[in-house]
Amino acid sequence: MPKGPDKPGLPARMADYLPIEGEGRNEMKQFYSWDFETAWNAQDKWESERTPGSYERGPFFRWAGAQELRKIFDAYKSGNKQAVIEALHICSLNSLPLPRWCEMAFLSAYRKIRQYKEKSWDNVFGRPHPKGTHLEAKKEEYEKSLRVYRRIKEIKRENPDIPIDGHLFETIGLEFGTGGKTKTEQWYYKWKNRHQI
Repeated sequence: MPKGPDKPGLPARMADYLPIEGEGRNEMKQFYSWDFETAWNAQDKWESERTPGSYERGPFFRWAGAQELRKIFDAYKSGNKQAVIEALHICSLNSLPLPRWCEMAFLSAYRKIRQYKEKSWDNVFGRPHPKGTHLEAKKEEYEKSLRVYRRIKEIKRENPDIPIDGHLFETIGLEFGTGGKTKTEQWYYKWKNRHQI
């Protein structure tokens, strides 16, 4: 896809990433023009001015959600039907307007069910979990993996000399009941790599 002349990384047809004309369109354009530092500074300013007890998402998280939507759109273009549901989730979580591609894809999928052209949501949005997925193992990873990563970071902050090795992974594995060091190590590096990206 060709890139826009003054915005490296953005497509020439930015309309694919934006909502249809109306509420939120200019805000999304702004999010796509920001870099990490700009979003972080906007978050700092927002936090200093916001009313305590407010439940709205701050600009940094909304910016991050907009960046995630770009990746999800690429997955959708590659044929990933689940991308529509994932985009709806990201938009709902971050109070973002629906990008045009997601709105059109959702309406198309919904009409297939409504007009009896497909008989299952799985047919239009894809299976929520691939065949053979061990739900209990995935649930455990979802519930514990980030906590494991944060616990190791906390230990390193308290004592920088502790090596990140098999002994530490085994200790944390026992603390969280993960069943050993291998799973703990995998989870730690999964989150570490994600944060580095």
